[in-house]
Amino acid sequence: MSNHCVGGGAAGVDDLTDDLVAEILLRLRPSEPACLVRASAVCKPWRRLLTDQAFLRRYRDFHGAPPLLGFLHNVAGGGEDRYVPFTASPVSPPDIACPCWVALDCRHGRALLDEFPFSADFTVWHPMAGRRRRLPRPDLPYFMSYAAAVLCSAVGCNHLDCRGGGPFLVVVVGIDEPEQQNSRPWATVYSSDSDSWSPTTSDYLNLTLTPNCDVDRKPAALVGDALHFALAEGSGIIKYNMGECSLSRIHPPVVYKGGIVVMAMGGNLLGLGGIEGSILSMWSSDVSLDGGVRWEKNRVIKLESLLPSIDCVEAVACELAQPAPIGFVDGADIVFVRTDAGIFMIELKSMCVRKVCERGYFKAVFPYTSFCTPGVHLQQNRVQFSRKRLLELREGDVATGMQSNGKSHKGRQP
Repeated sequence: MSNHCVGGGAAGVDDLTDDLVAEILLRLRPSEPACLVRASAVCKPWRRLLTDQAFLRRYRDFHGAPPLLGFLHNVAGGGEDRYVPFTASPVSPPDIACPCWVALDCRHGRALLDEFPFSADFTVWHPMAGRRRRLPRPDLPYFMSYAAAVLCSAVGCNHLDCRGGGPFLVVVVGIDEPEQQNSRPWATVYSSDSDSWSPTTSDYLNLTLTPNCDVDRKPAALVGDALHFALAEGSGIIKYNMGECSLSRIHPPVVYKGGIVVMAMGGNLLGLGGIEGSILSMWSSDVSLDGGVRWEKNRVIKLESLLPSIDCVEAVACELAQPAPIGFVDGADIVFVRTDAGIFMIELKSMCVRKVCERGYFKAVFPYTSFCTPGVHLQQNRVQFSRKRLLELREGDVATGMQSNGKSHKGRQP
């Protein structure tokens, strides 16, 4: 009897230790994915725990929304360093030969990139897994002014940890002839399941736009079953209802010439941010009984005490240097603001301000949020190390061969 008690007690202590380890690892901050990777390398039991799907589901549920790990940005003139990490994460910039690729969207663990005119394809990039998939661009004669969004289409997915190998959709919304008097929006959807684009959706009867009205290539807002794309110079919002395959236009509360950002807010509401002078205004919308959109100003933030002052010398440069919102993180209340001094990230809850990019004429920021999966990154690191080691060995063999040839030639000399 006593031996049985002792044995049961020992087993209980072991179980308790495992439970305590799990509780400790559960509380590692997801915004520091390197901690998870290091912890998984401590010992085999820890790695088994951190790669266990049940633990990973519990970890994601415990922390809620995926953490902000970095962002992609579009800057005038292009450039290679277009992915800006916030932490020591295992994410590497996309390996794309085209130096002037453009980010179109970053959502549900994926990024959508455009390499036109160097390539006729879009690229869907999964940063955490390091995988890429090319898909053909829509074959349309008026493919000029457009923006796009990529989103997970897996049934029942809560989008806390979308897998790169799962199904996805790409929604492209554009304007047929933006310079004409009666230009009209259109939309088409790519499905990874069918590997094809849908017929173009257009509203030629009810929806016309003013001349020179372009779609702004900023992050779209997914609210319910509808995607919302901002128009340039804050002139409006194009709404594409994916369930009904219909297009409509939403008029903003104020026309912000510097542009706006749209966002998803709690309660399936559409939000909007715009800057006039040195004032950042945050709005939320609701649908009235007659079907119209009613805007309400939720917050007014004075930027003059938060951001550096603007000193524009060149008129052309000034246009892209005026303070303007260029990105937003849904669920985290974080807005990215462009100034001539760089990009600043403003956390609206704490009002903390952080400079995340140096001076440049930035057009848009696409935040990247995701949970880290340690097993995937350890495997990636081993593959990268193996490739690097193989390259070093090959280079060493070549060098050794050259030295051997040199010695044999020297030996033949009289």
